[in-house]
Amino acid sequence: MMQGRTAQVDCPCVACGVTRWVNITTKPKCAPKSWECCILHKLRLKVKHMQKKRRINIMTSCDENYAKLVPVQLLSIADNLSDYEVHFYLFHNQMQEKCINSLRICCEKLNIGFQDMKIRDVAPYEELATKGGGWVPEAYFALECHTYLPAEVDRVMYVDAADVLILGDIAEYYFSDFDDHLIIATGARFKRKNNEVHQFEDGDLEDLELANSILRGAFNSGSYVINTEKLRIENVSINDFLKVKSFLESMSPDFEQLYHGDQGILSIAYIGSIKLFGYPQVRDLMYQPYNFCMWFFDLAPKRCNGNPWYVPKVVHFAGAVKPWNLTEDSEKTLKPGQWPFTRYTKCMKSWR
Repeated sequence: MMQGRTAQVDCPCVACGVTRWVNITTKPKCAPKSWECCILHKLRLKVKHMQKKRRINIMTSCDENYAKLVPVQLLSIADNLSDYEVHFYLFHNQMQEKCINSLRICCEKLNIGFQDMKIRDVAPYEELATKGGGWVPEAYFALECHTYLPAEVDRVMYVDAADVLILGDIAEYYFSDFDDHLIIATGARFKRKNNEVHQFEDGDLEDLELANSILRGAFNSGSYVINTEKLRIENVSINDFLKVKSFLESMSPDFEQLYHGDQGILSIAYIGSIKLFGYPQVRDLMYQPYNFCMWFFDLAPKRCNGNPWYVPKVVHFAGAVKPWNLTEDSEKTLKPGQWPFTRYTKCMKSWR
């Protein structure tokens, strides 16, 4: 028992709510500093701070036509990434303020951070688009995103506007170690060597057949994680891609198309610095949990009863079938009963 007059009083530390016998001849408000309960409370606060939500940065780039459908994409993000502090970056060129504000309000309601990034000089991107096979200039905005994004953004996941939906936790993909690579992506093509499939390497550009394959895209750009920190260190700029385009033009001056959109020129420019998710443990183009392309059902109808043997977390409606134009037949083919995306596709079809 403490010396002096004692009484049962509540700890001034509101959080712990502990009642103790204390010496009331001392100053009660000073006592909690030495109480075990308050020490434990400090430890709880420290653990709570350590358990602060991890941050996920996501970006897209588009014009107003696609921006009208981005809210449904944002809904899929909010539904499935609620355990994270999500920041969404919209890259655009001439989008009206009304459209931008509607997306900002949408993000506020969904508890997603929002920031628009206006590309003021669109001319370099327009030049890249002339040889990309029909991709619009906005498709190339991610190539220099690291110069626009805030300094604290050391990585960002790019997703195609509107036709990519988040259907699960992406932490395994998003927080993967870059291993000094510039991007983490889903493989779209492999090369064959000694009866095995391998990822493309720097030296493969000297082989015309392999180089042409790389130009179509060593990875699919519907969803990929960008190492913005390394890109800043290496001072990569849009001019580097223009130089690649000029070199390709000098090699094939009569070609109308030199590369397959953004994924083609990125594959050529970053060859040797692309980390394919799951590789080399998994060497299967059908393995695409974080960029599941709907052509899976065309290329692998007999595998696993036509269904993936993993759970797709990011679905990419690559090709003609889009979330907003699904027909009754296409919905049957995609077996929507096994997929949680119908909520979003129905929204898009009604908004289109």
